[in-house]
Amino acid sequence: MADSSYVEVAFPIPLNRTFHYRAEGGPIGARVLAPFGPKKNLVGYVVGRMSEKPSFPTKEIIHWIDEVPFLDQTLIDLARWVADRYLCSLGEALACVAPPALAEPKRSRPKSEVRSPTSDLGPRTSDIKLTTEQSRALAPILAAVEAQKFQPFLLRGITNSGKTEIYLRVMDQVIERGRQALFLLPEIALTPPFIDQLRQRYGDEKVGMWHSGLSGGERYRTWTAVKNGDIQVLLGARSAVFAPFPKLGLIVLDEEHESAYKQEDRPRYHTREVAIKRAELSSAVLIMGSATPSLESYWKAKQGIYTLLELTSRVEQRSLPPVELIDRRPKSVERGELSVEGKSTFHSSRSTPFSVFSEPLKLAIEQRLARREQIMLFVNRRGFTPFLRCSKCGWVSRCSRCSTTLTLHVRSDGLRYMQCHACSRREPFPVDCPSCHSMRLHQYGIGTQKVEEELKKLFPFAKVARLDRDIASQRRLHEKIYRDFVSGKLDVLVGTQMIAKGFDFPNVTLVGVVDADVSLHLPDFRSAERTFDLLTQVAGRTGRGMSKGKVLVQTHHPEHYALQAAQEHDFVRFYEQEIPDRERLKYPPFCRLVNIVMRTTKETAAHQAVEDLFAKLEKLDSGVDLHGRLFGDHRHFDRFLNRLRFRRRRLGSGLGHPLVTFGRIRTGLRFRSTRLRLFGSQ
Repeated sequence: MADSSYVEVAFPIPLNRTFHYRAEGGPIGARVLAPFGPKKNLVGYVVGRMSEKPSFPTKEIIHWIDEVPFLDQTLIDLARWVADRYLCSLGEALACVAPPALAEPKRSRPKSEVRSPTSDLGPRTSDIKLTTEQSRALAPILAAVEAQKFQPFLLRGITNSGKTEIYLRVMDQVIERGRQALFLLPEIALTPPFIDQLRQRYGDEKVGMWHSGLSGGERYRTWTAVKNGDIQVLLGARSAVFAPFPKLGLIVLDEEHESAYKQEDRPRYHTREVAIKRAELSSAVLIMGSATPSLESYWKAKQGIYTLLELTSRVEQRSLPPVELIDRRPKSVERGELSVEGKSTFHSSRSTPFSVFSEPLKLAIEQRLARREQIMLFVNRRGFTPFLRCSKCGWVSRCSRCSTTLTLHVRSDGLRYMQCHACSRREPFPVDCPSCHSMRLHQYGIGTQKVEEELKKLFPFAKVARLDRDIASQRRLHEKIYRDFVSGKLDVLVGTQMIAKGFDFPNVTLVGVVDADVSLHLPDFRSAERTFDLLTQVAGRTGRGMSKGKVLVQTHHPEHYALQAAQEHDFVRFYEQEIPDRERLKYPPFCRLVNIVMRTTKETAAHQAVEDLFAKLEKLDSGVDLHGRLFGDHRHFDRFLNRLRFRRRRLGSGLGHPLVTFGRIRTGLRFRSTRLRLFGSQ
């Protein structure tokens, strides 16, 4: 376009508006360098064009970074949807889709790094014979792929029921139709087994990975290959949902219930909701798979919003492993095997100081090691111990930045330090109590590092490894641990929820849950659901080979309905017991929850801002009910500020229903919670 015209540009800043500039040529969807303010130039995204001159003075674009559209119209429309749904600016949403720093590396990749494809003949047909349930679940998905229409499926299949094989069969047909597939996982640590399987099936050059652990050059090459259609299958974490597919035909959202799919940084999107919209804009099929789907998703499937498909038996007629609950409460009765509602429950006396392992679990570990079988131990806390407390004055170690309790970590060289798991701040390990200067600092709770240390003390000849977020953040280390465990070089794998899903280790015959109560007592209405999910998922890691597996769960609450349902591997029972309480208390899926984030260095300013917001919310129309009050003492971390509730008179349809954001109020000293509930689907 030779004539001068004007373009609309969005910048990645928290300002909910676009800006107009004079420009010669250039396509919509390109990145540009434009003047912003008196002395600053910013990279922005061209989202529109106009031929008429604006009524206000305009500046000229400095440089067009892209000669062809960097973002197609589908991604721009997706960014507009994200901005509207999650209350962020269009520029911030576009930066999430395509980070401004995404640029071609100055040096090309050496030839030694270029993988040679294992196959250029297209997808390989699997020799695995599908079960009747698998065939029944596969048929409607293939029909939707053939019709090239948007349709969301919820695939609930118990562990080891063959969900992955269904994903692969659908991918085969999508690729045969000349379209692309996106495979989403909640954790980077889950990628090694899947990437191996996908590359073996489709060839190295046709499969790509996308996650935060990639270098800038790797991200650029993957982005370009996806955009050009060279990559047929992309495996990635949540940000891969924004990859520039020109012919997207399938999105697989594995372990759809996982909270890791929520982005905690701005914009605070949920990958599941974005995947639904992305599939809708691309006329693609969406498969959300899980052994324990979120109650919200299962409720929507029951309402007909999603198409429900279920796999209720394991492949090759394998039985689910028995789950035994070990009651760790002090008992006056003699130690022995007792029963809770007819189920096997061990009671262990606790006359001695609390130990990490109960006698039944310790004995089971010893037996498996003697038989050269593998063991997985699950504890949903990383670090050594969750917090320090002074037994004299009651002082508790807290982060000086955000007041979250600090967790004790121990480095490989023995150095101890305190780390905040909310803001990642590190502080020195205190020698004495900073409040009363006594030496009575005690460690409370169990973390993965403490379990690993205790194992090495009890079984010095066992080969033990740990897999948690601290390990996963170290480049390629999680892949090495996975491959060592698969090959049998390791005897015991200790980990957090990273090891609770996705992995298939045939030689694992024992799964031990060190403390099942960690997630059960969190101040969250989903605590029972998350406990059930974790126990069911981690129990599914055993009994997948020729040898039968067993699960031992240490708990102080063996009678809790979440643990009872997990013991029976019964998702439907848990759902039917939990959903009436959700409806009665007006929790999701019968409402929306909202946290509003306010940050300031002055506590009084935060107080005033929240009070002003509360006053405005009270003036909302009659379709909304608002409840809230201020309470607590400002000197204490546990004070909560304003509980608010929205109520809408009718339920939304689920898809396309406006979302109210979910965040957290934070002052300079501590966290505050503000909750708003809005009737409708989450």
